Amino acid sequence: MAPGRQSGFRLSLPPPLPMIIEDPVDLPPAIPAKSPRRLAAPPRSLGSTPQSSELSVPDRTSEALEKGLHLREREWVAKRGGWYRLILGVILILALIIGLSVGLTLGLRNRNPPPAPLPTSIFPSGSYAFTTSLTSVSTRCTTNPSTWACFPYSTFSPSNPSLSEATFYWIIQPLTSYSYSISSSDNPFAPQFKNLPLTLLDSNQYSERFTFNFTLDFVVTPNVPLPDNGSGMSRGATRCTFYDTVMSATIWTKMRGEYPAGIERWEVPVNRTKVFAGWPFRVEVRQVKGGAGPECRDGEGRVVNLGGDWVGECGCEYGNFNLFGSGE
Repeated sequence: MAPGRQSGFRLSLPPPLPMIIEDPVDLPPAIPAKSPRRLAAPPRSLGSTPQSSELSVPDRTSEALEKGLHLREREWVAKRGGWYRLILGVILILALIIGLSVGLTLGLRNRNPPPAPLPTSIFPSGSYAFTTSLTSVSTRCTTNPSTWACFPYSTFSPSNPSLSEATFYWIIQPLTSYSYSISSSDNPFAPQFKNLPLTLLDSNQYSERFTFNFTLDFVVTPNVPLPDNGSGMSRGATRCTFYDTVMSATIWTKMRGEYPAGIERWEVPVNRTKVFAGWPFRVEVRQVKGGAGPECRDGEGRVVNLGGDWVGECGCEYGNFNLFGSGE
C-alpha cells in the first residue's frame, strides 16, 4: 500500500468485559418508605423531658433475670421439701424400730413374767425382839477372868430374873419362798451382822428351828486395872480383843419359850408387820472363844502382857427356856 493512502479495511475490537468484584461490599439495607398511617409525633420543645410512654422499651435482660430467680426459688423449695421428706422418713423408721423393740420386750415379759415379790409379812418374816436371860459365863480362855465379860454381867437367878435379861433385836427377811436371811438392828452395843442365811432344821415338825453363826472380834473393857506381867500396872482404860469369836443362835418356830414371865400369852407373830414384836418361841444364843487368849492394850496403846496359859474356852450363853429346872 502506497503511503498516504488509507485503506478501506477497519480493525474491529471486541466489547470490554464487565468488571468482576471478588469482595462484595455490604451496603446498608434500604429504608422502607414511611407509612402514611403512622401519626406524626407532636412537636417537642428543646429541653423538655420525654414521656415515659415514649421510653418504655421492653427490658429483655431483667425479665430473664426475674425468671431465673423464680426458677431458683422453686428449686430451693423443692430441695427443702426433699430434705424434709428424708428427715420425716428417718423419724418414721426410728419410730417403727422403737415400737417393734417395745412390743417384743412386752411380749417376752408377758410370756415369761418376773416372779412376784416375796411377801414380807408372812411368818417368820418380820422384825422381832428376842428376849433371853444370861444363863452361864465361862472364862477359861484367859488367865485373867476380868478380861472376859457378858452383858448384862449377871446370870439368871429365880429370885430376881430380870437382872439377867438380854434382848436381841433382829430382822428376818425372805430370800425365796422357803429360805430366809437375818440381820441385826442398828445397835452399837450389840454384835452387828447383815443378811446372814438361816439354816432350816426339822422342817414342819414340832422341833422346827433356824440356825445361823458368824465370827467377830469380841471387845471387852475390863472394869478393873490390869497388872502388866513384868512392868507394873497398865495405864488408862484397857481394851481386850478376842479375835475370831463365834456367835451362833438357834430360833425355834413352834416350841414355846418360858422366859420372861407371861411369854406363854404372847401372840404368835403370823402375818404380822408389827415392829420388833416379841418372839414367843424358844431362842438360844452363844458367844464362844477358843484357842488363843485376848490381846490387851492400855490407854496409851501399849500391849498388856497377861502372862500364863489359857486352858479352855470363854463363852456367854443366853436362852429363854429350861431356866427353872424344867423343859423338854
